[in-house]
Amino acid sequence: MVSKPAARLRRAVRFGLLSLPLGLALAGSTSLTASAQEAGRRVALVIGNQDYQYVEPLVNPLNDTKEISRILRKADFDVTLGMDLDKKEMEEVVRRFLRELNDGDTALFYYSGHALQVGDANFILPVDAKLSSQYDLEFESLKVSHLLDYMKAASSLQIVMLDACRDNPFEIASLFWGEQEYALGKTRGLRRIPNKLGTFISYATRPGQVAYDGDGPMSPFTSSVVGNALDPKLEIKDLMTRVRDEVVRKTGGQQIPYEDSTLVTSFYFVPPKPEPIVTAHHRVSVPAGSTAVALNIPAPVQPEGGTLEAKLTLAPEKGKLQLADGKSVAEGDVLKAEELAGLQFVPTGADAGNVELIGYEVTDQWGSSVSAIASITVAQTAAPVAEDGLREDLKARLAAVLAWLTERSTAGTVEADIGVGPVEVYSEAPVEGLPATSDWLKVVSVDSDLQLSSEGRLLQAGDRFPVSALASLTVRPQIGSEREAREFKLELPNETGGSLRTITQIVQPRVDRCDQLATQPFDLQAVTEGRLANDLDPRAIDTACASAMEAYPEIGRFVFQRGRGAFAAGDLDQAIAYFEQAYQMGHVRAGQVLGRMYFLGAGIDRDREKAVELYRKAAERGDAYALHSLGLAEIRGDGTAQNEKDGLEKLLQSVEAGHTFSYNAIGGFYLNGEHVAENVDRAVYYYNRSAGRNDIYGFLNMGTLYRDGKGVPQDFEAALGWFRKAHEGGHPAAGTAIGLLYFNGQGVEKDAAEATRWFRESALRGDAWGAFNTAFMLGEQSGEAAGRDRIRMLAMAVAVDPSSQAAENGREALGKASRGLKAKVLQQALTDLGYEPGPVDGQPGRKTRDALVNFFKASGRQPVQGDEALISLVKHQWEQDRPRYDLF
Repeated sequence: MVSKPAARLRRAVRFGLLSLPLGLALAGSTSLTASAQEAGRRVALVIGNQDYQYVEPLVNPLNDTKEISRILRKADFDVTLGMDLDKKEMEEVVRRFLRELNDGDTALFYYSGHALQVGDANFILPVDAKLSSQYDLEFESLKVSHLLDYMKAASSLQIVMLDACRDNPFEIASLFWGEQEYALGKTRGLRRIPNKLGTFISYATRPGQVAYDGDGPMSPFTSSVVGNALDPKLEIKDLMTRVRDEVVRKTGGQQIPYEDSTLVTSFYFVPPKPEPIVTAHHRVSVPAGSTAVALNIPAPVQPEGGTLEAKLTLAPEKGKLQLADGKSVAEGDVLKAEELAGLQFVPTGADAGNVELIGYEVTDQWGSSVSAIASITVAQTAAPVAEDGLREDLKARLAAVLAWLTERSTAGTVEADIGVGPVEVYSEAPVEGLPATSDWLKVVSVDSDLQLSSEGRLLQAGDRFPVSALASLTVRPQIGSEREAREFKLELPNETGGSLRTITQIVQPRVDRCDQLATQPFDLQAVTEGRLANDLDPRAIDTACASAMEAYPEIGRFVFQRGRGAFAAGDLDQAIAYFEQAYQMGHVRAGQVLGRMYFLGAGIDRDREKAVELYRKAAERGDAYALHSLGLAEIRGDGTAQNEKDGLEKLLQSVEAGHTFSYNAIGGFYLNGEHVAENVDRAVYYYNRSAGRNDIYGFLNMGTLYRDGKGVPQDFEAALGWFRKAHEGGHPAAGTAIGLLYFNGQGVEKDAAEATRWFRESALRGDAWGAFNTAFMLGEQSGEAAGRDRIRMLAMAVAVDPSSQAAENGREALGKASRGLKAKVLQQALTDLGYEPGPVDGQPGRKTRDALVNFFKASGRQPVQGDEALISLVKHQWEQDRPRYDLF
């Protein structure tokens, strides 16, 4: 199924005035001018947490969220709904919501459930929150201000509605957020969230006060919002004034809703409606005589439903008008839409050749009105009506289209890829020659996980669109809807006067194979949860993503994911090319990965300032990987000014998103007392949380704790088990950890050869300590072969991680090594790479120097001399073997 980029979905009709036979031109809105906030889509995240596992359950949040979702969908919001979410589910739902957002959208977040004020921040709580440990807050909550920041970075207008200001139900006396401990007591309500330009925040009650769950099916606050949001006259500030008045009366003044607005434009939950569609000038010929003749005025249509009335503004001078039942109609009378369509003319007193005019004004229930006329030409009594043939032709065309539609809907399922924009449903519909007439299809129903649109206009149950627009009908499946088929139903226009017919179209949302194989975890422009680097199949990814890029050349996500495959295969040049392309196409995560490559010097000259610049741009959008990388850079002052406080906050945001890299980084800081006060218990807590999410880095760290007996009883057997799990998952340093157990005889029999084997395996995976330890073991051996191998491993220790302590040790040892052996290793490397340095004799001359110059030119690496040239050669050779840089 071929799709097109998403049009701006506005509830508007885009019909021009057409020059058509039979006077079938339309009067009405040729376009609907939208305010800035209406230009993009409307996207909402609605979360209701009610059945808490460790504190008293609430009564109304699920009803609240169901009703709010219903109202928001009526207001054209694409709703991501989450109910009774545990922490991991909440992370996934928030990501799904952020993935739906694009610049220019209106973003809304509604929450009903338990929330907590800690320090100067508000946290919403999943149903599995225990808060039994002082350290639980970082793992068992979502900081509201973080979500608002992410919304602001990806939308033009933000609305937050919090029905969550209840007493603190947890017994814990204090909680940590980072290094700061906050005393709780029985805190009440929520704090005011700092508000930035373009945001509307509403609270169920004033800051620091308590909102009530309510005795009815909904809370007092939410029931008032639901009851008033769809009033088209209420701008959001007026809406909240009415809500406040109602809630104060409902609660006897005990609860006073509060809002904080920095909006500079107006916002209405009810989007502006298109004007009624009428035939601007209906022409008809009638025979002279005294018999009533049906005028067949096309019935006016309000595409979005509602009632219509037609006021007669001009009556014919000769002849009279009557309804189908014979009742006379006069100028000034108000008719129903169906009465206008059934209007009859009695040509009493009108002679052949006379032209009589009827004027009428059609008004919908929202107050929009359009004027139109009908002209009646009186012909000879038996004269044929020229238009009859054309009318029959159009009728036949309409019947053919409807027959095609009926057959197509029963022929099978429409497959719709997720995350590629609107997908055409009936692009081959035979609508050529059909004007935008009064023959309209009506949407009977559409599943909530589908967005149905025609000619850029969002369609919901009760809306109509012309049969002529059938070929433009599109569906846009919501992210996460691939598990089961969806459907929409259309009511066909009544051709024969019999009962109305409906068709049901089944739609199967589908995740592209490229997404299934290569999505990176926490990618906010992805459509599924993704795979870690150690789970990738490079060859399958290349095939699947090449196909996706061909089908959807405008979508950067597929380019990025193909880059992941190339990165996993060790094809660094190709990976960089794909990542650069995807980044230029606006894919945020591609920038973070490019930053990581600059940071590591992976296939590209090391540039940590450039890396930080790329990290920062992605972190602003809430990218968990970028928050992690930027946090570490700020904590260490690596590529940017050192700022431990800001860096730790970014790592905590990454932890909040569920990114286990940050679990391990913070755990390491607490374990070693680096950048934070030493707290071994807290380190164990972080590592356990990581291992609990099956993270290979958590496995390695848990093994380290058991090996060293830090925070847990020393247990070498348990340590080896954790290390093996990490190694099997692809962790680069796990082999080094296992090698040390064999070197020291801890839990296993001491075995130098086995230790060396494990060290070398980690070295080849890119672990600097694995390389240095291999060099150390080789230093215990005699002979030139061992000596040359040792020098290569020392160079490798520097090459793979130049800023590490292992690299520092390796550089020092390399400086003291035999110059002759180093020269032989350099000559051998040049020989192996095909640069012809002359004999490998340890006496580098002109040929060796020329070969080295040619190597630097061909590889694009920065020319260097001495030990640095050897390190550069060793790194290049290692990269030719396609190491898994993506595991670092």
